[in-house]
Amino acid sequence: MMDYKAMVIIDLDGTILPRKGKIDERDLEVIDMLEKEKVCRVIATGRSVFSFKRALGDEFPLDYLIFSSGAGILNWKTKELIYSRNLQSDETQTIVKKLWSEKLSFALHEPIPDNHKFLYADIDNTTPDFYYRNELYYQYAKPLENPEVEFGEACQFLIISKNNSGVHEKVMEMFPGYHVERTTSPLDGKSIWTEIFPRGISKGSGSLFLANKLDIPMSNIMAVGNDYNDITLLDWAENSFIVSNSPDELCKKYEVVGDDENTGLCDAIYRFNERMDIW
Repeated sequence: MMDYKAMVIIDLDGTILPRKGKIDERDLEVIDMLEKEKVCRVIATGRSVFSFKRALGDEFPLDYLIFSSGAGILNWKTKELIYSRNLQSDETQTIVKKLWSEKLSFALHEPIPDNHKFLYADIDNTTPDFYYRNELYYQYAKPLENPEVEFGEACQFLIISKNNSGVHEKVMEMFPGYHVERTTSPLDGKSIWTEIFPRGISKGSGSLFLANKLDIPMSNIMAVGNDYNDITLLDWAENSFIVSNSPDELCKKYEVVGDDENTGLCDAIYRFNERMDIW
């Protein structure tokens, strides 16, 4: 195992990968530079491994991938799964019945490592983003028509709603024993994705696990994000930055750098090293 000097944890969508865009060449250059300086390069994303590879390929310059908002961690170079946690069968059954009874459409994702595959329950004529997502992954999506069938383990649930509809808050109240995460849709940029994970699963908890495994001190760790599902990561890291295209309430809480299209990552990394003088 490599002896790293520091760790840089980067959110993907909206932080270094603009919606319908590509990563800035200068950000890619600084990511390459980090490897030479023995800095561990981590991406923490809500995407599955399949979705990440679909966006960036199999050779992206990276050391570890924290995927599905912390439900799994992959050694990117060896492709070894070093951590995963799923919802248990009885939990899955209970959540399905509750969502169905409340007439909330949802997607139920298979356990890691196949969590790009999912069942979808179209109950309440939900948002266009829900249907677009099903079309995007049509090869891996199947309709769920009966909540009484037996379910095995699952990685997560996803409920898509309009912004300010109150659905996210309702789901949080319905499932106090789980980690309920909010994300802005990476597809239409405005719908709210509410995800249900086992308690304790988040980008922050995944980053803590990895930092402990690699024995990297907190003072030598930085994180950069842009959305609500980055809050656990940004609150956990001692050195946190947020790109300027983030929601206003997050920009007021964290140190702001450039945006996702104009070297926000470069700004954050150089500020971090100026303070810490790690390399």
